[in-house]
Amino acid sequence: MNKAPVYCLYLLYCDQDFLYTGIAIDPEVRLKQHRSKKPPGAKFTRRFKQLELVYQVSVGSRARAQNLEYHIKRLSKKDKHWLVKQQLSMADLQQFLGLND
Repeated sequence: MNKAPVYCLYLLYCDQDFLYTGIAIDPEVRLKQHRSKKPPGAKFTRRFKQLELVYQVSVGSRARAQNLEYHIKRLSKKDKHWLVKQQLSMADLQQFLGLND
């Protein structure tokens, strides 16, 4: 029986004070893809020289990861920086976003 992959939600700090939000099974591998400046790295991150993984949390299914990504992308820059500073756990992240199960 195949075990379903566990997805992570991650934030990258990009120069010019941008925070990029994404999901991946392995955020370190995904960061290398972003840094390569070629697909499958995101088109948005290609314009930045500096990319640093500043937050990651294991969230479970792809559907849950996409839902969290959707909500985090709608946060203000101030709230995203606060999230990075706090390094919230999955449970605290859901509470912060008002998504308690």
